[in-house]
Amino acid sequence: MQISVTTPTQPIEATSPSEATVAIDAVPTESLQPEESQIFDGEVNISILDHFSINWKASHITALFTCDEYGLLYTSLILMISIIVSCFAYRWFKQEQYHHGLFYIILLFMTLGGVTLVYASHLMSFFIGIELLSIPFVGLIGYQYIQTHSLEAAIKYMVLSAVASAFLLLGIAFYYASTGELTFSGLSYQLSTMSYPSTLLLMGVCLMLVGIGFKLSLVPFQLWLPDVYQGSPTVVALLFSAIGKVAVFCAVARLFLLAPIVNNETIRIILVIMAFCSILWGNSLALMQSSVKRLLAYSSIAHFGYLLIALIAVQYQVLALETIGVYLIGYILANICILGVISLESHSEELQDHENEIDLSGLFWRRPILALAMGIGLLSLAGAPLTVGFVGRFLLVLLGVTAELWWLIGAVVIGSALGLYFYTRLIINLYIRPVSRDDQQVERLNWRVIGLSELFIVLSALIIMLCGIYPKWLFNLVSMAQYLTT
Repeated sequence: MQISVTTPTQPIEATSPSEATVAIDAVPTESLQPEESQIFDGEVNISILDHFSINWKASHITALFTCDEYGLLYTSLILMISIIVSCFAYRWFKQEQYHHGLFYIILLFMTLGGVTLVYASHLMSFFIGIELLSIPFVGLIGYQYIQTHSLEAAIKYMVLSAVASAFLLLGIAFYYASTGELTFSGLSYQLSTMSYPSTLLLMGVCLMLVGIGFKLSLVPFQLWLPDVYQGSPTVVALLFSAIGKVAVFCAVARLFLLAPIVNNETIRIILVIMAFCSILWGNSLALMQSSVKRLLAYSSIAHFGYLLIALIAVQYQVLALETIGVYLIGYILANICILGVISLESHSEELQDHENEIDLSGLFWRRPILALAMGIGLLSLAGAPLTVGFVGRFLLVLLGVTAELWWLIGAVVIGSALGLYFYTRLIINLYIRPVSRDDQQVERLNWRVIGLSELFIVLSALIIMLCGIYPKWLFNLVSMAQYLTT
């Protein structure tokens, strides 16, 4: 991936920073003349696909949004996750007599918020996207209010999310007061030309980090996450981990890629401390959990602590983009395998989903294919070889070594060792033979009972293995996700 800038041959008038356009692999280095699009001397003309790729250019949709390959990749992921969650939710509600159209309407609004965030190139569209993502989650968390801890989790998330949004909005206001810009590209210009950042600017960035740290559940803004995971339905927990955090992280990554925020030493130290504490805190407390959803909540804190390394080392743009893309795709696939199996083992009329280790004990002897898929997902989260999680973890270590973040590399090694222990404990639990003789017979594989939900889980597990064995096509997919900066 290379940065190419189209230089006009004729002198033009000076333009403002918001009008100058720089694209990463989005435009060719030389302008093509109509006669140059064909190969002379009787050779074959350029193919339709190449012609489309040359003529398609990333563009801005007003000052609020940017349509580029980066947004298209993660929008596709968000839409696919929404479809998968809808299938899981249909199975989860299947035993009830009445329809749940409201659930899917709220899901659509939440998906709209995620897409808004991914394409956001302005701090106002960034804030609107976060609110469109957060408010529907309150309704989804407390939707099945008959379940234990459901209303408690919804109220806790609603109150704390409102406080975090207030901090984020106040930080944006300070940011605007200091720089006079709200577009990501304008912020990049102001920060790069500013000789010394003002106190007001640093306060604005720190307040924004408070709001972003809550949305990503980074230390010290993470205490709410395990309770929300446990109180929400499993399909909503999958939605939160796969869309809620991924969309916010993609938007924050675009902001950090365009605006040199981490060039300031104070901000850099704060991010390093947050990443270091998140990795160790998440993995340490996950050791003591018997609920799989609470374990995944603490594990999520650690995983986004890992990903924070890519934001700290964002000056290595090519490697940082590939690391973010590969790691997020592996994280999404693993959560589909794990939380999808828990969702299929539960139904909405129960007071609590089958999320405890004792509920999943001996799953292999009841549903062997789902147990294998869940085990592959757990191995991927642990970073075991031959899985896409190992590839993502390797890229993180490589990026950290390149940026000389030695303390964070040490935290990654310690966190990976701790994570390997509690993930292996869950995998062993899946294969424990039940004591009762009635449950010892393994279900025969009947293709008629394999529905769309099971198919999504099995496909996710297969993709995890294929990308771990042969990751080249995944690298090609992620390398196409270039971003446009203006």
